[in-house]
Amino acid sequence: MGSNMLEGKEKIDLDWLQTFLDENEIPKIKGKPKTFLGIAKQPHYENVLSNIYAFYFNVNEVHKFKDLFISSLLECVYKTNLGKQKTGLENFFDFVSETEYPTNKGGRIDLILSNKEQAIIVENKVYHNLNNDLNDYWTSTKKQEEYKIGIVLSIQPISKINHLHFINITHLQLLNQVMQNIGGYLLEANEKYIVFLKDLYQNVINLSTDIMNTKEIEFYLKNRDEIHYTARFLNRFKDHIKQEVEQACHILNGDTPFLKLNNTGNRFRYYKSIKVPNLMFTVVFDQLYIDSKKRIWIVVELNGEALIDVGMYKEIDFTIEEKQCFTQDFYTRKHSGWAHFAGIGFYLVKDELPLNNLAEFIAEKIETEHLLSIFKKIEDFLIANKK
Repeated sequence: MGSNMLEGKEKIDLDWLQTFLDENEIPKIKGKPKTFLGIAKQPHYENVLSNIYAFYFNVNEVHKFKDLFISSLLECVYKTNLGKQKTGLENFFDFVSETEYPTNKGGRIDLILSNKEQAIIVENKVYHNLNNDLNDYWTSTKKQEEYKIGIVLSIQPISKINHLHFINITHLQLLNQVMQNIGGYLLEANEKYIVFLKDLYQNVINLSTDIMNTKEIEFYLKNRDEIHYTARFLNRFKDHIKQEVEQACHILNGDTPFLKLNNTGNRFRYYKSIKVPNLMFTVVFDQLYIDSKKRIWIVVELNGEALIDVGMYKEIDFTIEEKQCFTQDFYTRKHSGWAHFAGIGFYLVKDELPLNNLAEFIAEKIETEHLLSIFKKIEDFLIANKK
């Protein structure tokens, strides 16, 4: 691709862009499902994962999965060469699960499963390098050699562990085995902890899966300039939409401004009432390029003090046509900070949105679809009832 194609937005070659899109199958990159651990910003904390594992390994806990986790872990152990030699780990019963177990040299074992004769030492690794004193962990656990084993539980496989009695099992290998065995435990298990376990499993899948696979990376490297060019075209489209939405506010204002434009990034714009700052039009436009609905949503919005007593708006004499625009649950739901009083959506897929003159379209719809009259009645009402 010639370098002149990348110089300035006015040089976009639509014929070239269409050819590139027609001749290349663009990989679809799926986002990773959200988990509760991810929402809590703790998807990768080793101590958090160790505490969760300790809970599920405890056969007497309220989850009622009984021996599901220890049986699954031992199955993973017995698939390794070292595990097959550890005959002393059979009949692993009556054990306790402990986290942060102290060692002889002042270290901490992430998780240890042990009874009077047997022990499984678990070093939990997510993103950190394996530089722990595994020999300290091993000698601090006072069991005979054949009755104990060390496990480095990692996100990615570790090719070499510098200790003869430690093996590597990945988090995903363990939880895959758990999920494979879970069927016989579901009837008695506590439903709430089934949900938590599924979330843990998805969290581990997220941690274990790269955002992009090899094929996708290779596609990017092969078509890097073209992809950047396409992305610039998308950004130009976004800039066009934002400019049109902002222009609509100026059209509505005319010669006597009553609205103040608020720039709020790539998702929406506020047209705030100059007289009543808690009243505004909100134009949501990001669904045009991130959502299959391809919609612009225009709403009359209230926030702050304007929501202290929503029942008072029932005193306003709205027409039947205006009421048809109302948000159905405005008067019944509990509002926190902001609320949509009325709104209308217009869809690109239904040929309702003329993107080449979107500013005029938005201004016209606000005026003709009763949103402006609703806005003005609320504005007058709030000014008249200002204390």
